[in-house]
Amino acid sequence: MTPSKQVQTPPSGSTVALLASADALLRAALEACRQHERVSRLLEKHCADDELRDAAMLCELSAAHLTGRLKEYEAAAAEGRGACDETLWHVANTLWHASREYQRRAQSGDAAALHLSRHDPERMGELHLEFEFAASAVLAVRQAIASYRKLRSDAE
Repeated sequence: MTPSKQVQTPPSGSTVALLASADALLRAALEACRQHERVSRLLEKHCADDELRDAAMLCELSAAHLTGRLKEYEAAAAEGRGACDETLWHVANTLWHASREYQRRAQSGDAAALHLSRHDPERMGELHLEFEFAASAVLAVRQAIASYRKLRSDAE
């Protein structure tokens, strides 16, 4: 007797698109967090303005890349809802939600920083709070990344 073979159904096109979009979102979120943390380290070291400016530009570029991947994931998720494993669906959506919050907090902090004058101590408190929220959003993205990696370790 031959052992029975389990027949696996190939993933549908919407599942493949959803997984590809979620994997791309993972990579973009990883890079956005890495660049954000790099700028934070440079700020702590009181580095030269040119170095900080260039690092901030890379941070903005990675945030723009993340925004693009968020939009792609949203489109793929709209078509692929229910097409993949329920656990993976929830983990991917958690990554999406955390990444959206990261984007929102990053934009909010940037807007607050633009309106800051050196002689305005009240605004400094507001800016500090915005950056605390942004740091919390980075932590949430990092946790979502870790959960996603457990299910899709080959996504990077």
